[in-house]
Amino acid sequence: FLADSDLLCNAWQDMSQHPWSPSHLTMDTHFKMCHVCEEIQCLNIKIRQLATYLHDKSWYLMECKKQLQTLYPGLAYQVALHSKIHMRLSGHHHCLHEISMLQGF
Repeated sequence: FLADSDLLCNAWQDMSQHPWSPSHLTMDTHFKMCHVCEEIQCLNIKIRQLATYLHDKSWYLMECKKQLQTLYPGLAYQVALHSKIHMRLSGHHHCLHEISMLQGF
């Protein structure tokens, strides 16, 4: 009875090669699209954390420099140099502000 049936005659073929089967790229894109809102929320939090870190570190370095100025001027100078480097590297801080002004942030 089963030998007469053609139901399983093409079972050996690779089904992933048929046009109706989803490719890995399609499935990956689907799952990425499902999680895009969650990813945006995580990035919004990380952007705020980065902006807070940059602001706090700048304030901390300025306060350290003020406290060290009278007792340890050489060390205060080194902290000032470090602060200048930090300020140059965090000069793109205004971009974070522009991002935070975008709709949906």
